[in-house]
Amino acid sequence: MMRGGMNCESIVSQAMAASKVSIMSTWTVKAGGSLTEEHCHSDNCKIIELTPWDTLELQIEYGQGGVFYRMPTSQQVRDLSKATNTDSLIDHLRVSLSRVLDFFHPFCGRLEAITEQISGTTSFFINCNNAGVQFIHAKADNGVTVDNILESNFVPQVVQELFPLKGVQNQEATSQPLLAVQVTEFVDGIFIGCSSNHTVADGSSFWHFYDSWAEISCGSNVISKIPVLKRQFPFKIENLSKRISIPNERINVAGDHKFIPPAVQITLREKVFHFTRESVAKLKAKANLEMNTTKVSSLQAVLAHVWRSVIHCRRHLDHSDETTFEVSINMRERLNPPLPEGFFGNAIYPATITIKTGELLEHGFGWAALQINEMIASHDHKKFKCIYESWMKDPEVTKLDDLPSNYFMLHNSPRFNVYKYDFGWGKPIAHRSGGGNLFDGKITVLPGLEQGSINLEICLSSKTMQELEEDKIFGEFVTTPIVGVE
Repeated sequence: MMRGGMNCESIVSQAMAASKVSIMSTWTVKAGGSLTEEHCHSDNCKIIELTPWDTLELQIEYGQGGVFYRMPTSQQVRDLSKATNTDSLIDHLRVSLSRVLDFFHPFCGRLEAITEQISGTTSFFINCNNAGVQFIHAKADNGVTVDNILESNFVPQVVQELFPLKGVQNQEATSQPLLAVQVTEFVDGIFIGCSSNHTVADGSSFWHFYDSWAEISCGSNVISKIPVLKRQFPFKIENLSKRISIPNERINVAGDHKFIPPAVQITLREKVFHFTRESVAKLKAKANLEMNTTKVSSLQAVLAHVWRSVIHCRRHLDHSDETTFEVSINMRERLNPPLPEGFFGNAIYPATITIKTGELLEHGFGWAALQINEMIASHDHKKFKCIYESWMKDPEVTKLDDLPSNYFMLHNSPRFNVYKYDFGWGKPIAHRSGGGNLFDGKITVLPGLEQGSINLEICLSSKTMQELEEDKIFGEFVTTPIVGVE
Protein backbone atom coordinates (compact mmCIF):
# COMPACT_ATOMS: atom_id res chain seq x y z
CA MET A 1 0.00 0.00 0.00
CA MET A 2 1.03 3.63 -0.41
CA ARG A 3 2.86 5.30 2.43
CA GLY A 4 0.91 7.71 4.60
CA GLY A 5 2.45 10.41 6.78
CA MET A 6 0.51 13.51 5.72
CA ASN A 7 1.91 15.60 8.61
CA CYS A 8 5.46 14.94 7.41
CA GLU A 9 4.42 15.78 3.85
CA SER A 10 2.91 19.07 5.00
CA ILE A 11 6.19 20.08 6.65
CA VAL A 12 8.19 19.18 3.55
CA SER A 13 5.68 21.01 1.38
CA GLN A 14 6.16 24.24 3.34
CA ALA A 15 9.95 23.95 3.03
CA MET A 16 9.70 23.38 -0.73
CA ALA A 17 7.36 26.32 -1.19
CA ALA A 18 10.03 28.61 0.28
CA SER A 19 12.84 27.06 -1.73
CA LYS A 20 14.91 28.78 -4.37
CA VAL A 21 17.55 27.76 -6.86
CA SER A 22 20.18 30.40 -7.57
CA ILE A 23 22.07 30.58 -10.88
CA MET A 24 25.78 30.89 -10.14
CA SER A 25 27.17 31.04 -13.69
CA THR A 26 26.26 30.32 -17.31
CA TRP A 27 28.50 29.25 -20.20
CA THR A 28 28.14 28.45 -23.86
CA VAL A 29 29.83 25.12 -24.47
CA LYS A 30 30.91 24.15 -27.97
CA ALA A 31 32.14 20.87 -29.39
CA GLY A 32 35.85 20.62 -28.62
CA GLY A 33 36.89 19.43 -32.08
CA SER A 34 39.62 17.24 -30.60
CA LEU A 35 38.59 13.90 -32.10
CA THR A 36 40.71 12.07 -34.61
CA GLU A 37 39.06 10.97 -37.86
CA GLU A 38 38.96 7.35 -36.72
CA HIS A 39 36.92 8.21 -33.60
CA CYS A 40 34.71 10.88 -35.11
CA HIS A 41 31.32 10.27 -36.70
CA SER A 42 31.45 9.41 -40.37
CA ASP A 43 28.30 11.37 -41.31
CA ASN A 44 29.79 14.85 -40.71
CA CYS A 45 26.41 16.49 -41.40
CA LYS A 46 26.50 20.28 -41.73
CA ILE A 47 22.81 20.68 -42.55
CA ILE A 48 20.19 18.29 -41.19
CA GLU A 49 16.84 18.36 -42.95
CA LEU A 50 13.91 17.58 -40.66
CA THR A 51 11.97 14.41 -41.36
CA PRO A 52 8.21 14.18 -40.75
CA TRP A 53 9.12 12.58 -37.40
CA ASP A 54 11.07 15.71 -36.41
CA THR A 55 8.58 18.19 -37.85
CA LEU A 56 5.72 16.83 -35.75
CA GLU A 57 7.53 18.03 -32.61
CA LEU A 58 7.92 21.72 -33.54
CA GLN A 59 5.22 23.13 -31.25
CA ILE A 60 5.70 21.12 -28.11
CA GLU A 61 8.11 22.19 -25.40
CA TYR A 62 11.63 20.86 -24.90
CA GLY A 63 11.89 17.44 -23.30
CA GLN A 64 13.23 17.68 -19.74
CA GLY A 65 14.88 14.89 -17.79
CA GLY A 66 17.57 14.61 -15.18
CA VAL A 67 19.17 12.45 -12.52
CA PHE A 68 20.08 12.89 -8.85
CA TYR A 69 23.49 11.82 -7.52
CA ARG A 70 25.03 11.81 -4.07
CA MET A 71 27.70 14.42 -3.49
CA PRO A 72 31.18 13.23 -4.56
CA THR A 73 34.02 13.27 -2.08
CA SER A 74 36.89 15.72 -2.42
CA GLN A 75 39.18 12.87 -3.47
CA GLN A 76 36.75 11.77 -6.17
CA VAL A 77 36.63 15.30 -7.56
CA ARG A 78 40.45 15.50 -7.62
CA ASP A 79 40.69 12.15 -9.41
CA LEU A 80 38.07 13.11 -12.01
CA SER A 81 39.55 16.52 -12.65
CA LYS A 82 42.94 15.09 -13.64
CA ALA A 83 41.47 13.76 -16.89
CA THR A 84 40.17 17.21 -17.89
CA ASN A 85 42.90 19.31 -16.28
CA THR A 86 40.35 21.19 -14.17
CA ASP A 87 40.09 21.99 -10.48
CA SER A 88 36.36 21.67 -9.74
CA LEU A 89 33.50 19.29 -10.45
CA ILE A 90 31.59 21.93 -12.40
CA ASP A 91 34.56 22.65 -14.67
CA HIS A 92 35.13 18.93 -15.15
CA LEU A 93 31.52 18.39 -16.25
CA ARG A 94 31.70 21.40 -18.56
CA VAL A 95 34.89 20.18 -20.27
CA SER A 96 33.66 16.59 -20.55
CA LEU A 97 30.43 17.95 -22.08
CA SER A 98 32.48 19.74 -24.73
CA ARG A 99 34.30 16.51 -25.52
CA VAL A 100 31.16 14.40 -25.88
CA LEU A 101 29.59 17.03 -28.13
CA ASP A 102 32.25 16.11 -30.70
CA PHE A 103 30.17 12.96 -31.21
CA PHE A 104 26.77 14.68 -30.93
CA HIS A 105 27.41 17.95 -32.76
CA PRO A 106 23.77 18.49 -33.89
CA PHE A 107 23.05 19.60 -30.30
CA CYS A 108 25.51 22.48 -30.85
CA GLY A 109 23.59 23.82 -33.83
CA ARG A 110 20.56 26.03 -34.26
CA LEU A 111 17.23 25.59 -35.94
CA GLU A 112 16.77 27.75 -39.01
CA ALA A 113 13.44 28.72 -40.56
CA ILE A 114 12.69 29.74 -44.13
CA THR A 115 9.33 31.42 -44.67
CA GLU A 116 7.86 31.57 -48.16
CA GLN A 117 5.55 34.58 -48.44
CA ILE A 118 3.86 33.42 -51.66
CA SER A 119 2.92 29.96 -50.39
CA GLY A 120 2.40 31.10 -46.79
CA THR A 121 4.52 28.23 -45.48
CA THR A 122 7.64 27.79 -43.36
CA SER A 123 10.25 25.06 -43.46
CA PHE A 124 12.92 24.24 -40.89
CA PHE A 125 16.34 22.61 -40.83
CA ILE A 126 19.17 22.20 -38.31
CA ASN A 127 22.31 24.18 -39.05
CA CYS A 128 25.19 22.34 -37.36
CA ASN A 129 27.20 25.53 -36.90
CA ASN A 130 28.65 24.76 -33.43
CA ALA A 131 26.90 27.76 -31.90
CA GLY A 132 27.02 25.75 -28.68
CA VAL A 133 24.83 24.43 -25.89
CA GLN A 134 23.96 26.22 -22.67
CA PHE A 135 25.63 25.05 -19.45
CA ILE A 136 24.39 26.42 -16.13
CA HIS A 137 25.81 25.99 -12.65
CA ALA A 138 23.18 26.48 -9.95
CA LYS A 139 22.84 26.02 -6.19
CA ALA A 140 19.78 25.19 -4.12
CA ASP A 141 19.37 27.28 -1.00
CA ASN A 142 16.94 27.71 1.92
CA GLY A 143 17.91 24.33 3.31
CA VAL A 144 16.45 22.24 0.50
CA THR A 145 18.15 18.86 0.21
CA VAL A 146 18.05 15.96 -2.20
CA ASP A 147 16.60 13.84 0.58
CA ASN A 148 13.82 16.44 1.09
CA ILE A 149 12.81 16.07 -2.54
CA LEU A 150 13.04 12.29 -2.75
CA GLU A 151 11.33 11.64 0.57
CA SER A 152 8.42 13.88 -0.33
CA ASN A 153 5.15 12.12 -1.10
CA PHE A 154 4.84 14.25 -4.27
CA VAL A 155 7.05 16.02 -6.82
CA PRO A 156 7.67 19.48 -5.29
CA GLN A 157 7.65 22.69 -7.30
CA VAL A 158 11.39 23.17 -6.77
CA VAL A 159 12.09 20.33 -9.22
CA GLN A 160 10.93 22.57 -12.07
CA GLU A 161 13.68 25.03 -11.07
CA LEU A 162 16.31 22.37 -11.81
CA PHE A 163 15.80 22.66 -15.58
CA PRO A 164 16.69 25.47 -18.01
CA LEU A 165 14.60 26.76 -20.94
CA LYS A 166 11.30 26.45 -19.10
CA GLY A 167 8.31 26.90 -21.38
CA VAL A 168 10.39 27.10 -24.57
CA GLN A 169 8.93 25.39 -27.65
CA ASN A 170 11.07 23.39 -30.06
CA GLN A 171 10.51 25.84 -32.93
CA GLU A 172 12.08 28.62 -30.82
CA ALA A 173 15.52 27.05 -31.30
CA THR A 174 16.12 29.60 -34.06
CA SER A 175 17.26 31.83 -31.18
CA GLN A 176 17.68 29.31 -28.35
CA PRO A 177 20.21 26.47 -27.90
CA LEU A 178 19.07 23.01 -28.95
CA LEU A 179 20.35 21.62 -25.65
CA ALA A 180 20.69 23.23 -22.23
CA VAL A 181 22.24 21.58 -19.16
CA GLN A 182 21.85 22.68 -15.56
CA VAL A 183 24.01 21.21 -12.81
CA THR A 184 22.46 22.05 -9.45
CA GLU A 185 24.39 21.54 -6.22
CA PHE A 186 22.61 20.61 -2.99
CA VAL A 187 24.29 20.16 0.37
CA ASP A 188 23.81 16.40 0.00
CA GLY A 189 23.95 15.79 -3.73
CA ILE A 190 23.98 16.86 -7.37
CA PHE A 191 21.24 17.03 -9.99
CA ILE A 192 22.15 17.03 -13.68
CA GLY A 193 19.11 18.22 -15.60
CA CYS A 194 18.80 18.64 -19.38
CA SER A 195 16.33 20.39 -21.66
CA SER A 196 16.57 18.81 -25.09
CA ASN A 197 14.98 20.01 -28.31
CA HIS A 198 12.78 17.23 -29.68
CA THR A 199 13.54 18.04 -33.32
CA VAL A 200 17.09 16.85 -32.59
CA ALA A 201 16.50 13.76 -30.48
CA ASP A 202 13.80 11.51 -29.09
CA GLY A 203 14.11 9.75 -25.74
CA SER A 204 16.30 6.92 -27.03
CA SER A 205 18.72 9.36 -28.64
CA PHE A 206 18.77 11.74 -25.67
CA TRP A 207 19.66 9.01 -23.18
CA HIS A 208 22.27 7.72 -25.66
CA PHE A 209 23.88 11.16 -25.41
CA TYR A 210 23.57 11.27 -21.61
CA ASP A 211 25.13 7.81 -21.26
CA SER A 212 27.99 8.83 -23.57
CA TRP A 213 28.62 11.99 -21.56
CA ALA A 214 28.92 9.85 -18.42
CA GLU A 215 31.49 7.65 -20.21
CA ILE A 216 33.60 10.66 -21.18
CA SER A 217 33.31 12.07 -17.65
CA CYS A 218 34.71 8.80 -16.30
CA GLY A 219 37.87 9.34 -18.35
CA SER A 220 37.19 7.57 -21.63
CA ASN A 221 38.35 9.21 -24.86
CA VAL A 222 35.78 7.36 -26.96
CA ILE A 223 32.21 6.23 -26.43
CA SER A 224 30.86 2.70 -26.61
CA LYS A 225 28.15 3.45 -29.19
CA ILE A 226 28.85 5.97 -31.95
CA PRO A 227 25.70 7.85 -33.04
CA VAL A 228 24.54 7.66 -36.64
CA LEU A 229 23.75 11.30 -37.36
CA LYS A 230 22.46 11.08 -40.91
CA ARG A 231 18.66 11.37 -40.86
CA GLN A 232 16.94 8.45 -42.52
CA PHE A 233 13.27 8.52 -43.42
CA PRO A 234 12.69 5.01 -44.80
CA PHE A 235 9.47 5.50 -46.76
CA LYS A 236 9.27 6.37 -50.43
CA ILE A 237 6.34 8.77 -50.42
CA GLU A 238 4.95 10.80 -53.26
CA ASN A 239 5.31 14.57 -52.74
CA LEU A 240 7.89 14.07 -49.96
CA SER A 241 10.29 16.93 -50.64
CA LYS A 242 13.75 17.30 -49.19
CA ARG A 243 12.50 20.16 -47.03
CA ILE A 244 8.99 19.96 -45.56
CA SER A 245 6.84 23.10 -45.66
CA ILE A 246 4.18 23.72 -43.01
CA PRO A 247 1.35 26.27 -43.38
CA ASN A 248 2.18 29.29 -41.21
CA GLU A 249 -1.17 29.23 -39.41
CA ARG A 250 -0.31 25.77 -38.10
CA ILE A 251 3.00 26.67 -36.54
CA ASN A 252 2.37 30.19 -35.22
CA VAL A 253 5.50 31.65 -36.74
CA ALA A 254 5.02 34.86 -34.78
CA GLY A 255 5.53 32.89 -31.57
CA ASP A 256 2.49 34.47 -29.94
CA HIS A 257 0.91 31.18 -28.94
CA LYS A 258 2.14 29.15 -25.99
CA PHE A 259 0.82 25.95 -24.51
CA ILE A 260 -1.07 26.56 -21.28
CA PRO A 261 -2.21 23.43 -19.42
CA PRO A 262 -6.01 23.02 -19.47
CA ALA A 263 -5.99 23.04 -15.69
CA VAL A 264 -4.49 26.02 -13.88
CA GLN A 265 -0.90 25.13 -12.99
CA ILE A 266 -1.45 25.20 -9.24
CA THR A 267 -4.22 22.60 -9.48
CA LEU A 268 -1.89 20.06 -11.09
CA ARG A 269 -0.05 17.60 -8.90
CA GLU A 270 2.78 15.22 -9.74
CA LYS A 271 3.56 12.06 -7.86
CA VAL A 272 5.95 9.16 -8.35
CA PHE A 273 4.35 5.74 -8.01
CA HIS A 274 6.54 2.66 -7.69
CA PHE A 275 5.54 -0.79 -8.90
CA THR A 276 7.81 -3.48 -7.44
CA ARG A 277 8.99 -6.41 -9.53
CA GLU A 278 6.45 -8.60 -7.71
CA SER A 279 3.58 -6.16 -8.36
CA VAL A 280 4.50 -5.86 -12.04
CA ALA A 281 4.60 -9.66 -12.36
CA LYS A 282 1.20 -9.98 -10.65
CA LEU A 283 -0.41 -7.42 -12.95
CA LYS A 284 1.07 -9.04 -16.05
CA ALA A 285 -0.07 -12.51 -14.98
CA LYS A 286 -3.54 -11.23 -14.10
CA ALA A 287 -4.02 -9.49 -17.44
CA ASN A 288 -2.88 -12.48 -19.49
CA LEU A 289 -4.94 -14.92 -17.42
CA GLU A 290 -8.12 -12.88 -17.81
CA MET A 291 -7.72 -12.80 -21.59
CA ASN A 292 -6.31 -16.34 -21.98
CA THR A 293 -3.18 -15.06 -23.73
CA THR A 294 0.53 -14.48 -23.17
CA LYS A 295 0.83 -11.36 -25.32
CA VAL A 296 0.37 -8.62 -22.71
CA SER A 297 3.71 -7.17 -21.56
CA SER A 298 4.62 -5.92 -18.10
CA LEU A 299 4.38 -2.27 -19.10
CA GLN A 300 1.06 -2.74 -20.90
CA ALA A 301 -0.41 -4.34 -17.78
CA VAL A 302 0.80 -1.50 -15.54
CA LEU A 303 -0.54 1.15 -17.93
CA ALA A 304 -3.94 -0.54 -18.11
CA HIS A 305 -4.09 -0.59 -14.30
CA VAL A 306 -3.30 3.14 -14.14
CA TRP A 307 -5.68 4.05 -16.98
CA ARG A 308 -8.70 2.28 -15.49
CA SER A 309 -7.89 3.51 -11.97
CA VAL A 310 -7.69 7.19 -12.97
CA ILE A 311 -10.89 7.02 -15.02
CA HIS A 312 -12.59 5.31 -12.07
CA CYS A 313 -11.44 8.17 -9.83
CA ARG A 314 -12.96 10.78 -12.15
CA ARG A 315 -16.40 10.03 -10.82
CA HIS A 316 -18.10 12.91 -12.63
CA LEU A 317 -17.57 11.30 -16.06
CA ASP A 318 -20.48 10.11 -18.16
CA HIS A 319 -19.96 6.60 -19.48
CA SER A 320 -20.38 7.92 -23.01
CA ASP A 321 -17.34 10.20 -22.61
CA GLU A 322 -14.26 9.11 -24.50
CA THR A 323 -10.77 8.53 -23.18
CA THR A 324 -7.54 8.20 -25.15
CA PHE A 325 -4.22 6.62 -24.26
CA GLU A 326 -1.14 7.57 -26.31
CA VAL A 327 2.01 5.46 -26.42
CA SER A 328 5.07 6.62 -28.35
CA ILE A 329 6.19 3.61 -30.38
CA ASN A 330 9.89 3.27 -31.10
CA MET A 331 10.04 2.47 -34.81
CA ARG A 332 13.76 1.63 -34.96
CA GLU A 333 13.28 -2.14 -34.96
CA ARG A 334 9.76 -2.20 -36.42
CA LEU A 335 10.81 -0.90 -39.81
CA ASN A 336 11.90 -3.12 -42.68
CA PRO A 337 14.85 -2.96 -42.74
CA PRO A 338 15.41 -1.66 -39.19
CA LEU A 339 17.20 1.62 -38.64
CA PRO A 340 20.96 1.25 -37.97
CA GLU A 341 22.21 0.72 -34.44
CA GLY A 342 22.90 4.10 -32.85
CA PHE A 343 20.48 6.01 -35.10
CA PHE A 344 20.38 9.54 -33.63
CA GLY A 345 17.25 11.61 -34.12
CA ASN A 346 13.53 10.92 -33.90
CA ALA A 347 12.03 7.54 -34.70
CA ILE A 348 8.87 7.47 -32.62
CA TYR A 349 5.21 7.53 -33.55
CA PRO A 350 2.46 8.65 -31.10
CA ALA A 351 0.01 5.76 -31.46
CA THR A 352 -3.35 6.12 -29.73
CA ILE A 353 -6.34 4.10 -28.68
CA THR A 354 -9.69 5.78 -27.93
CA ILE A 355 -12.64 4.11 -26.22
CA LYS A 356 -15.69 5.06 -24.14
CA THR A 357 -14.99 5.45 -20.43
CA GLY A 358 -17.94 3.19 -19.68
CA GLU A 359 -16.50 0.50 -21.91
CA LEU A 360 -13.11 0.79 -20.20
CA LEU A 361 -14.66 0.36 -16.74
CA GLU A 362 -17.22 -2.31 -17.64
CA HIS A 363 -14.67 -4.63 -19.19
CA GLY A 364 -12.01 -6.28 -17.06
CA PHE A 365 -8.52 -5.03 -16.42
CA GLY A 366 -7.12 -7.67 -18.78
CA TRP A 367 -9.30 -6.40 -21.62
CA ALA A 368 -7.87 -2.89 -21.27
CA ALA A 369 -4.31 -4.25 -21.28
CA LEU A 370 -5.01 -6.29 -24.41
CA GLN A 371 -6.43 -3.22 -26.20
CA ILE A 372 -3.14 -1.40 -25.59
CA ASN A 373 -1.19 -4.47 -26.72
CA GLU A 374 -3.12 -4.88 -29.97
CA MET A 375 -2.92 -1.17 -30.77
CA ILE A 376 0.88 -1.25 -30.46
CA ALA A 377 1.23 -4.58 -32.31
CA SER A 378 -0.77 -3.28 -35.28
CA HIS A 379 1.88 -0.67 -36.09
CA ASP A 380 4.33 -2.19 -38.54
CA HIS A 381 6.30 -0.84 -41.51
CA LYS A 382 3.29 -0.96 -43.82
CA LYS A 383 1.02 0.91 -41.42
CA PHE A 384 3.65 3.57 -40.69
CA LYS A 385 4.05 4.15 -44.42
CA CYS A 386 0.30 4.67 -44.85
CA ILE A 387 0.23 7.08 -41.90
CA TYR A 388 2.98 9.28 -43.30
CA GLU A 389 1.61 9.17 -46.83
CA SER A 390 -1.57 10.65 -45.43
CA TRP A 391 0.36 13.15 -43.29
CA MET A 392 2.33 14.49 -46.26
CA LYS A 393 -0.90 15.41 -48.06
CA ASP A 394 -1.83 17.68 -45.15
CA PRO A 395 1.16 18.26 -42.80
CA GLU A 396 0.21 19.00 -39.21
CA VAL A 397 2.18 19.43 -35.98
CA THR A 398 1.38 18.29 -32.47
CA LYS A 399 -0.28 20.82 -30.16
CA LEU A 400 -0.99 19.85 -26.58
CA ASP A 401 -3.77 22.38 -26.16
CA ASP A 402 -5.72 20.57 -28.90
CA LEU A 403 -5.88 17.40 -26.82
CA PRO A 404 -9.36 16.25 -25.77
CA SER A 405 -10.41 15.55 -22.19
CA ASN A 406 -9.33 12.31 -20.49
CA TYR A 407 -6.19 12.10 -22.63
CA PHE A 408 -3.19 10.19 -21.30
CA MET A 409 0.27 10.50 -22.84
CA LEU A 410 3.17 8.19 -22.04
CA HIS A 411 6.73 9.57 -22.07
CA ASN A 412 10.05 7.68 -21.88
CA SER A 413 10.46 3.93 -21.50
CA PRO A 414 11.38 1.36 -18.84
CA ARG A 415 14.17 0.37 -21.24
CA PHE A 416 16.04 3.61 -20.46
CA ASN A 417 18.27 2.36 -17.66
CA VAL A 418 19.14 5.71 -16.10
CA TYR A 419 20.66 4.05 -13.03
CA LYS A 420 23.78 3.01 -14.96
CA TYR A 421 24.80 6.58 -15.88
CA ASP A 422 27.77 6.96 -13.54
CA PHE A 423 29.79 10.17 -14.14
CA GLY A 424 32.67 8.87 -12.04
CA TRP A 425 31.60 9.26 -8.43
CA GLY A 426 28.71 6.82 -8.07
CA LYS A 427 25.55 5.64 -9.74
CA PRO A 428 22.35 7.75 -9.83
CA ILE A 429 19.85 7.52 -7.00
CA ALA A 430 16.69 8.84 -8.70
CA HIS A 431 15.26 10.42 -11.86
CA ARG A 432 12.89 13.36 -12.18
CA SER A 433 11.27 15.12 -15.14
CA GLY A 434 10.82 18.87 -15.52
CA GLY A 435 7.67 20.90 -16.08
CA GLY A 436 7.84 20.80 -19.87
CA ASN A 437 4.61 19.69 -21.58
CA LEU A 438 2.93 19.22 -18.22
CA PHE A 439 -0.80 18.52 -18.31
CA ASP A 440 -3.51 16.49 -16.58
CA GLY A 441 -2.71 13.03 -17.91
CA LYS A 442 1.04 13.12 -18.56
CA ILE A 443 2.78 9.91 -17.47
CA THR A 444 6.55 9.46 -17.43
CA VAL A 445 7.81 5.90 -17.14
CA LEU A 446 11.31 4.71 -16.25
CA PRO A 447 12.69 1.58 -14.62
CA GLY A 448 12.84 1.43 -10.86
CA LEU A 449 16.11 0.89 -9.02
CA GLU A 450 15.24 -2.78 -8.48
CA GLN A 451 15.50 -4.81 -11.68
CA GLY A 452 12.06 -5.53 -13.10
CA SER A 453 10.36 -2.71 -11.18
CA ILE A 454 8.76 0.35 -12.76
CA ASN A 455 8.42 3.98 -11.67
CA LEU A 456 5.61 6.15 -13.02
CA GLU A 457 5.70 9.92 -12.60
CA ILE A 458 2.03 10.88 -13.02
CA CYS A 459 0.55 14.36 -13.39
CA LEU A 460 -3.14 14.80 -12.55
CA SER A 461 -5.46 17.43 -11.16
CA SER A 462 -5.21 17.69 -7.36
CA LYS A 463 -8.71 16.29 -6.92
CA THR A 464 -8.10 13.24 -9.11
CA MET A 465 -4.70 12.64 -7.51
CA GLN A 466 -6.24 12.62 -4.06
CA GLU A 467 -8.87 10.14 -5.20
CA LEU A 468 -6.17 7.95 -6.75
CA GLU A 469 -4.07 7.99 -3.59
CA GLU A 470 -7.08 6.79 -1.61
CA ASP A 471 -8.16 4.14 -4.13
CA LYS A 472 -7.61 0.75 -2.48
CA ILE A 473 -7.50 -1.30 -5.67
CA PHE A 474 -4.92 0.99 -7.25
CA GLY A 475 -2.87 1.23 -4.05
CA GLU A 476 -2.74 -2.54 -3.69
CA PHE A 477 0.03 -2.64 -6.29
CA VAL A 478 1.86 0.61 -5.41
CA THR A 479 4.66 1.36 -2.95
CA THR A 480 7.10 4.17 -2.21
CA PRO A 481 9.96 4.46 -4.74
CA ILE A 482 13.31 3.02 -3.64
CA VAL A 483 16.14 5.57 -3.50
CA GLY A 484 19.62 4.51 -4.51
CA VAL A 485 22.37 4.41 -1.89
CA GLU A 486 26.11 4.18 -2.09
